[in-house]
Amino acid sequence: MLALLLDKPRSLSASDRPEPSPGEGEALVRVHSIGICGSDVHAFRGHHPYVSYPRVLGHELGVEILSAPVNDRGLKAGDKVCVEPILNCGECFPCRQGRYNCCTKIKVLGIHTDGGMTERIAVPLNRLHKAAIDLSYDELALCETLSIGVQAVKRGEVQPGQAVAILGAGPIGLGILVAALARGARCLVSDPLAQNRAVALAMGAEVAVDPTAEDLVARCQSFGGADGGAHVVIEAVGAAATIAQSIYLAAPTGKIVVVGISKEPVPISIADLMRKEVELLTTRNSCSAFPEVLDLFRSHREALGRMLTHHYRLEEGPAVIEALSDRRDGGGVIKAVLHVG
Repeated sequence: MLALLLDKPRSLSASDRPEPSPGEGEALVRVHSIGICGSDVHAFRGHHPYVSYPRVLGHELGVEILSAPVNDRGLKAGDKVCVEPILNCGECFPCRQGRYNCCTKIKVLGIHTDGGMTERIAVPLNRLHKAAIDLSYDELALCETLSIGVQAVKRGEVQPGQAVAILGAGPIGLGILVAALARGARCLVSDPLAQNRAVALAMGAEVAVDPTAEDLVARCQSFGGADGGAHVVIEAVGAAATIAQSIYLAAPTGKIVVVGISKEPVPISIADLMRKEVELLTTRNSCSAFPEVLDLFRSHREALGRMLTHHYRLEEGPAVIEALSDRRDGGGVIKAVLHVG
């Protein structure tokens, strides 16, 4: 069975893997579409903090059920589903709270354990989700990315009419945008890349700012009107500078949600944070977000389709991921998808 195996940093190639054997409670699925995530690129570079080698990457998956155990969810062979790639213990403190995205023994497909850049995999049935409408496998592969956005707006408790500033208009930032719009928010998006700003505007952003050419603090203060800033700031860049800047973009008593991961220490002014009594929140993966994600396609399907910009065969994956790794301007790529078969 064909799989793409990352033996070590910058060494990704086709490999012959054994057929999966589903365990108790697992379904056997055929992989049709695989979204390439920024974490896949980081793993290829050797910069991902949680990836061990060798590893089959891939956690953004649109799949077809080949066989499934008896269940009360109506899932059966032939169903098109997306995969929630989190495997959790169910026993630790976060799991007992229902916050399994923070499981102390978490395993994410394609990160801690082998993922879906292959032809077939076995997945726990409770991590498969079927849409109420007929979605393509590419759209189903996009769901994991969107789940990060849904989780971020849940953490920020985004409300109708609020001014939301989103830093970064890559796939995660655009997923946040759609999730915030679905809650009735007004959205400002900041990104230095013109093509990303254009996509954000086409997807419904009210304002798109180039932070290298404009005063982002002033734009956010203007965007928030008399409230003096954004009610919720969501950082999806993962840079120490933008995380620190978020304090000055938020309205007094506003919220900051940090989605991006920075390995560098973040120089935060506690005095400025306290002066505004701003809530500084973090978010990780997603938790019980997939039903809401699938529902986004009912009203935002056309907008979400704009994120699917590039398509390749699975066999082309090593060259595609290497090319993405070597570029810093995005090359016009929002979301690249690998197709199997």
